Amino acid sequence: MKFALKTLVATAAFVAAGVASAATPYAGTWSVESGSGGLTFSADALSALSASGSSVITAATIPNIAGLPNTGAANTAVYTKATGNVSLTFNTATIDGDALTSLQAANSLVQIRRTTFNDDETTTTRSVFMADFDVNLGNSTIFANLYSRTDAGALVSYGKQAIFTADVPGIIGGTGGNIEVTSETPTLAYGAASGSLAGALRMNAGTADTILTSLGLSTAATDPVAMLVRGANWGTTQAGGTFTAPVPEPTTYALLGAGLLAMGAVARRRKAA
Repeated sequence: MKFALKTLVATAAFVAAGVASAATPYAGTWSVESGSGGLTFSADALSALSASGSSVITAATIPNIAGLPNTGAANTAVYTKATGNVSLTFNTATIDGDALTSLQAANSLVQIRRTTFNDDETTTTRSVFMADFDVNLGNSTIFANLYSRTDAGALVSYGKQAIFTADVPGIIGGTGGNIEVTSETPTLAYGAASGSLAGALRMNAGTADTILTSLGLSTAATDPVAMLVRGANWGTTQAGGTFTAPVPEPTTYALLGAGLLAMGAVARRRKAA
């Protein structure tokens, strides 16, 4: 899988002197403007999907199914079969200092669909839906709201589930998921961030069982399809983006500087005493 961050927004903060770090002057105040990313399935993942007789679908709009969130809205997830890539558009993020800790893609919906032929020449269509993706960079896990449905029956909700977790923690490449300032104007600062989840993505065991059962597949430990789904390297991730932040007034810096000087003077007096 591949997650490419595209753009984000920010506010300004002040980092106390004496702390050894590469923090920007705006650490702790960045916020999202916009973003995009994608999941690129590995050969293992595509083999698992093919062996199960399932296909990945991303409708242009979220289908009108009772219980699905944001029905009728434009789907911010798009699957390209030729490349095995699911692109996502992120609209919010959680940021700790200059580090991105999670990215959320509202109105994103990926459907895994499996149709089987019955002895009476009818068909049964089973679907799994993953909605509103939340990529948690802090614990290297991709979350989504999970649902299932058989034919036109009632939608079953499993709540927010951990779908994939990278088998190596951390962010690699690019800026390592940290926002770096690229330019400034008198009123606005701009930044950029990029990086990839380290390691291969593995489907979480409980999620794998839910998906297999929902698609009418065996969960037996020795079942070849179940083994593929549980053991597959589902892919890799990648991210990149831009950010903005308001620049504090010069008087704000002066007041902060005076405050630090005063704190330093107090500390020296205490030490002398």
